[in-house]
Amino acid sequence: MKKGKILGLLAMSAVLLTGCVDSMPELTAEQSDIIAEYAAGLLLKYSSRYDYKIVSEEEVAAAIASRQEISEPETQQEQETVELSDDIIQSEVTPESPAEEPEEINQVQLVADLDFAAELGIDDLIIRYQSFEICDSYPQNNSGFGVSAVQDKKLLVMHFDLEGLPEKDIDCNLLDYDIRMRVNINDTTSAVVLSTMILNDITSYVDVVHAGDIVDVVAVAEIDDMAEENIQTLTLWASANGQSCTVKLK
Repeated sequence: MKKGKILGLLAMSAVLLTGCVDSMPELTAEQSDIIAEYAAGLLLKYSSRYDYKIVSEEEVAAAIASRQEISEPETQQEQETVELSDDIIQSEVTPESPAEEPEEINQVQLVADLDFAAELGIDDLIIRYQSFEICDSYPQNNSGFGVSAVQDKKLLVMHFDLEGLPEKDIDCNLLDYDIRMRVNINDTTSAVVLSTMILNDITSYVDVVHAGDIVDVVAVAEIDDMAEENIQTLTLWASANGQSCTVKLK
């Protein structure tokens, strides 16, 4: 009986749609979906194989609660995954704390009887500071190679005693040690020690130091025009072979 009613309804709908096809208005997609859903509902309602019944509000509430219980663990797991991803990203993006600056290795030392050769890793020699002078040119006797200060400048010449071993001669070649020096005057003015062609230049001295001999070697820097009495403090920084020292000469 139900099957006959369904077939009758479908046949009637077909006739009506065929007769009115020319005048039937166009439907939107939403309207077509509504009609299709309504037709499907009618078919299921009158189907002998479909157990159609109205669900109570209590059953709907129970179904919603059950669905929430199933979905909550997944949501919590997803949240933990997101938080873990955020932590990984944060650890990758956040720069590491900058390393602390190392403390000054080379503290300023008083010259006293300091052996520069030992401080700079120069073997078989002893180098000790002796004195300084200010002049316009050096050497002043103009013998051999010399250096002169430019206008409104002076030369600061620092003298050192160079000694070899007491029992034998030493082939000295300070050029191999790549000695570099810089001076600071009155804690305000700095000057780089020059590399010159002076025969007894401490940065390039090459000769035999005989046993028991003391050789005068010099370090020359060009400074502002001033007298010796204007120099209140004089600090020398020196390096060679990766080692360095800072010494207060005055």
